[in-house]
Amino acid sequence: MSKRRRWFRSLPVLLLIGVLHTRAHSQTSSIDIKSAIDMALANNYSLKADSLNNQIANHRTRIARADLLPQINFNSKAEYNPALPSQMLPGNFVGQPDKDLIPVQFGTRYSMGSSIEATQTIIRKTTRLQVEAAELNTGIAQTRHLLSREELVYQVATAYYDLLATTEKISTTNKDYANIREIEVIAKAQYESGVLKRIDFESLQINAANIQSQLNQSQTKYNQQLVFFKYLLGLPANASITIANDLTRIPASVQGGGTKLWNREDVHLYRQLIASKELELKTIKAEKLPSLSAFFRFNYQSQFNQPSDAMKGDYGYKSSTVGITTSIPLFDGNRRKNRLNLAQVELQQLQFRNEQQQQLATTEWITASETLHNNLQQVQITQQNLVLAEKVFASRKALYTEGVTTLIELLDAERELSQSRNLHTQAVINVQTSLVDAHKANGTLLTEFLKSL
Repeated sequence: MSKRRRWFRSLPVLLLIGVLHTRAHSQTSSIDIKSAIDMALANNYSLKADSLNNQIANHRTRIARADLLPQINFNSKAEYNPALPSQMLPGNFVGQPDKDLIPVQFGTRYSMGSSIEATQTIIRKTTRLQVEAAELNTGIAQTRHLLSREELVYQVATAYYDLLATTEKISTTNKDYANIREIEVIAKAQYESGVLKRIDFESLQINAANIQSQLNQSQTKYNQQLVFFKYLLGLPANASITIANDLTRIPASVQGGGTKLWNREDVHLYRQLIASKELELKTIKAEKLPSLSAFFRFNYQSQFNQPSDAMKGDYGYKSSTVGITTSIPLFDGNRRKNRLNLAQVELQQLQFRNEQQQQLATTEWITASETLHNNLQQVQITQQNLVLAEKVFASRKALYTEGVTTLIELLDAERELSQSRNLHTQAVINVQTSLVDAHKANGTLLTEFLKSL
């Protein structure tokens, strides 16, 4: 089968794939909080850049370990001497006793040489401590990455619930607008029949316009929040997504505190920083200890005056050396002492900040758990109040239709219903956000919280 016939046969398949691809991109994706967090953890560019710190730390550990392995170097050189150096020798040495000193040239016009040198550290405590420090820094990089993941999950969750809050605000405002429009229809009939004053009817129209303005403002706020939400998820600003409403699920209280706070990543990070600083102190102290290294050198040197003699073995010679070198620091201008004092002060700083971070963790947990408990109670209160407000509004509207109650009383009932809806919606949102805060304070945002979604 020719290439042209195969291409024409595969053309319908390619067209179908293209249509499905375009249709998939044109459809609006509905995202719940779990899929939003998974998408952010996979696509967020800031988190991707931060994850590379783990690779950087691993490479630095390998660099530090390389100092413990043999170091082998090869050197080669070629020289041409246009003017040979001279050395003044007594005349008696060269057969001219009548002269005190005679200049005599030494060396050759050309010289070439190659050498191999191998060294191996035998005893150097600072090198081993530097390897330990590099390995510890790898753990610190991993902890910082977990903190970045935790912060991203927190930002996505709070941004998601902010979007839900605005969505519910739009929904309740739409209901308020529908109610006010129904009242406006009844009031218009009463105004045309002369029962309702003109000023009262116009006031009702103003209320309807104000609600419509609030609706437009809420929609603008939602659009702005949605753009930032897509940024957190690593999606383009023009991506078409919708937010799934899952506010019906009321979570249970978070069990934690106490020993769990010790496992918080920010508290764990300070323990790692303290261990790193203590290791730095050991490294500085170890610099005053002797170091021992072994070496081996092999050289091949040739000297000649004519380029044609370069490959002749008569003008070359070999040499080799094996030995051990010892280095003992004696005085460094008090540099080591001052570095040691600086590291001790920095260690004390880290210890104070570690204590402060533990107190902050306890404070955040107590505050978050109490807030979650109170918000759960507030949901029940606002739910009961919303049911009552709906009954009152329905009764007022029926009475107003019959001409028994006034427009002011009906508008008051409508405002009470609107306020009850908003308070209940906000209470449900507060439960969700306080749940996120409680898991963050408890150090379980990346574990228990994600498993509960």
